[in-house]
Amino acid sequence: MNKKILILSNDKIFINNDKISSDYNDTINIIEGLAKKNHLSFICKNTKKIRNFVTIKKKYRKFKRKNFFSFKDNFKNYKIFMISITPFNLFALILIKIFNRKIRGFVYLRSDGHKEYFYKYGLIGRFFYELMFKIVTNFLEILAVSRHLSGLKENYTLIKPSEIENKWFLKRKKADLRKPKLLYLGRYKKEKGVFSLTNILDSINFNFELNIVGLKKKITSANGKVKFFNEVNSTKKIISFYDKCNIFVLPSYTEGAPKVISESLARYRPIIVFEEIKHVKENFKGIFVCRRQTKDLTNKIRYIMKNYKYIIKEIKKNKIHTKKQFQNKLSKIFQ
Repeated sequence: MNKKILILSNDKIFINNDKISSDYNDTINIIEGLAKKNHLSFICKNTKKIRNFVTIKKKYRKFKRKNFFSFKDNFKNYKIFMISITPFNLFALILIKIFNRKIRGFVYLRSDGHKEYFYKYGLIGRFFYELMFKIVTNFLEILAVSRHLSGLKENYTLIKPSEIENKWFLKRKKADLRKPKLLYLGRYKKEKGVFSLTNILDSINFNFELNIVGLKKKITSANGKVKFFNEVNSTKKIISFYDKCNIFVLPSYTEGAPKVISESLARYRPIIVFEEIKHVKENFKGIFVCRRQTKDLTNKIRYIMKNYKYIIKEIKKNKIHTKKQFQNKLSKIFQ
């Protein structure tokens, strides 16, 4: 039996008769997974402009956008699916609760909000997120991308995301090993540790390259070894950035289950992460944990370059979770 699902999202989502699009590929991934066997309605931030990542609406079942004042509707036959805990989503949930005695559903935690709010806003930010967290989880069950997220209790479901499709496993290119070619691909924000990474690399005196991909607006660096690139929304272009590098660096202070881990390993590229997110290593081969300092990062880069062939042999033993597996598991939650 098909379920009615109300998606609460802080993201700007474009919906018309043909397409649904968002600035975030993981949001589209979630929508596709839930839409396979269910009817979806949305309370989200509206936009009249097609965003970066698109799915074709006609592939799936019924979609309906509800405006923010739809909380007065009768949602007793709906299950709620909240994508991340944000003030927007919390406000919508509270209003729905006021007009509907019983609400059911899930909150999907894509990252560690406690830590993100702390790195952005300090102790006040962490306290504010904890308050939102307690209210939301009092009404909704938790779907978590990682067991290492702050605040998790025993009653949660672990569901790891993936956007890996068959194209990620095709036509892999051998890495150019003439010098370290580093890559960071992600949001250009303080909590992602990218500023810390560039500061560390400024004091490294050997020859290397670093490509930073994910800027809203392109900037230039005083360090000629560092190049900046805007956001990319083409899987083909994203794969080409991985293929041009020989080491991927993830310098974040906080992460749940970052998709760049499976992407980099799928392209046979070793990864360096810092101690704050050492949990993302799990059982994967080819991930190296480093202290956030020049000497240790230098040693890790040199070790990887020296032992590259052996490390790639180990990486090939990894089992990569796919987009299809993620979407199937997400869909089964509502059966």
